[in-house]
Amino acid sequence: MMGLPKCKDITRMVLEGEERRLGQTEQLLIRAHYLICKGCTNFGKQVELMRKASAQWRSYSGE
Repeated sequence: MMGLPKCKDITRMVLEGEERRLGQTEQLLIRAHYLICKGCTNFGKQVELMRKASAQWRSYSGE
């Protein structure tokens, strides 16, 4: 039986999700891990915040 990925694997997948569309299995593994790991949940929220802030900055700066 396969266990949940370690935090190192989750952070790698979250960051890869910024560059490419993650598969359903990867998305499910991340969501399952978030249920048990507050640190990775916070990391995911921080990545999301940075993505949104970057998009706003690009639209504000005219790029």
